[in-house]
Amino acid sequence: IPAGHPAAAEVLPADSASVWPADAPARGESVLVPLDGEPFADLPSGAWEEAPTEALVVPLLQQGGAPYGFMVAGLNRYRALDEDYRGFVELVAGHVAAGVASARGYQAQQRRAEELAELDRAKTTFFSNISHEFRTPLTLIMGPVQELRQQLADADPRVREELEAVHRNGLRLGKLVNTLLDFSRIEAGRMRASYEPVDLAAVTGELASVFRSAVDKAGLAFHVDCAPLPEPVYVDRGMWEKVVLNLLSNALKFTFDGTIRVGVRAEDGEAVVTVADTGIGVAADEMPRLFERFHRIENARSRSGEGSGIGLALVKELVGLHGGAITAASTEGEGTRFTIRLPFGSAHLPADAVRPETGTGAVRPVAGADAAGSAPDTDAVRPETSAYAVRPDTGAD
Repeated sequence: IPAGHPAAAEVLPADSASVWPADAPARGESVLVPLDGEPFADLPSGAWEEAPTEALVVPLLQQGGAPYGFMVAGLNRYRALDEDYRGFVELVAGHVAAGVASARGYQAQQRRAEELAELDRAKTTFFSNISHEFRTPLTLIMGPVQELRQQLADADPRVREELEAVHRNGLRLGKLVNTLLDFSRIEAGRMRASYEPVDLAAVTGELASVFRSAVDKAGLAFHVDCAPLPEPVYVDRGMWEKVVLNLLSNALKFTFDGTIRVGVRAEDGEAVVTVADTGIGVAADEMPRLFERFHRIENARSRSGEGSGIGLALVKELVGLHGGAITAASTEGEGTRFTIRLPFGSAHLPADAVRPETGTGAVRPVAGADAAGSAPDTDAVRPETSAYAVRPDTGAD
């Protein structure tokens, strides 16, 4: 029926006096309407030679709610409206109603996705802003604290202890600030990576050596087996450092006896890096949320109570930026094993972020690890022009 036709009214009163009775369909009932009178003049006949003389108004039902509306089906004037014919028309109406439900459900999902995306953007902006707001005063605090540590090297032990506590916690806050900044950059697409070919076995082994003294002090065995790889692996050195140090920090934090193992090997055309421990392990019901941001396992025994629950989430994001994948396997009371797989070559990386080979695969020096299980953070709160170094101590608060 063309727009503007008397039988194609845009608005219908909810009663039986309108051109199409809306009260019966609103109750979920079908109604037969004779097509006579002025409103039904010049009705289209479609494939038939003559226009229909009756129409069946069928509600478009939805589960648990009022009908979406109704469908008007012109009936074949040469066929009686028996049960089979009525059933066919109502079947068509059911399919139309299902299509409406599907479309509305899709629209609702789209709106929900847009709302979540907007919420995520707002969260990212908040993280970025608050991290920058924390970082500036923290930098101004840590500079004088470092100077005081040097000037009061021979001061009263109690003064030194209090100053070291300030320094340690400043470093921890700086590490959290930097991690939040990393997340905000990743989510905003502003994380700038520079991938270069490195000897991943040598780089990973060098990073692992940072933890040896802390692992020894904790009374644990430390096995590093980084076998030479057949070809270089393209990584962003700064990101890879955070990946390895976060995993080792996690292993040290939750392991009280036994061994921490670090391994590098080639397998199925990929570089495989593993960090395994004989620590407290993770309960099976916690495993699906292991890499979830800000998720912390309640009442988990650890060497220190610190931690924001974002270290493993950051590791997963950084590994993903390398075109790799990280998985975890754990048995409660026996330990946890993290496995990272990175492709060889650079075809999987953005071409404009790949640097040519520099001829060295050595890792830059980093500070020592904390005996409480904290990874060193070499740029925790210092700007590029800072004159002081940031080194975690081995004391515990």
